[in-house]
Amino acid sequence: MTNQDRLSLIQRDIRTLELLGEMLVQHDELMECESEPRLSMRNTIGIHQAIRTISRLCAEQVGRLEP
Repeated sequence: MTNQDRLSLIQRDIRTLELLGEMLVQHDELMECESEPRLSMRNTIGIHQAIRTISRLCAEQVGRLEP
């Protein structure tokens, strides 16, 4: 994989992280009026897990960039 390929992947991952962050904020606002807290908590945990996973994969790609 070339540096350009890695940079493209990193850019895509960062955009996905931005979207997940926006989703988390919207979900948090929705959770304030949610009547099913257990489901809301699972959604929040799932979003956080996705953010952690994508962040880790992105960091791995950054580590593989050649100077």
